[in-house]
Amino acid sequence: MDKKTLTSFRECIPVFQALLDPHRQDIVALLSEKGRLTVKEIVAASPLSRSAISHHLQTLKTVGIVSATKIGTEQFYQLHLTDATKQLKLLVANLEEELEL
Repeated sequence: MDKKTLTSFRECIPVFQALLDPHRQDIVALLSEKGRLTVKEIVAASPLSRSAISHHLQTLKTVGIVSATKIGTEQFYQLHLTDATKQLKLLVANLEEELEL
């Protein structure tokens, strides 16, 4: 693997790690299906506690998979895949380029 591809791969590792957890996968699927939700709404659809959901949302937010918007007193979470998608597309492009050599 060349240096450019390896660097791209390593930059994607946080996204891979965040999506490794089944509970975070469930949250991503829920947000994909329902759109913007509050923590309370996510907790209602999950067997996890509010603190566990908040922890998972923070992890997803840190790697750029979800974003949060405060409206009044409520914090709404929604998918925000732009940055993660760009990283993954770059990795795939680098791998394809390398394999064509």
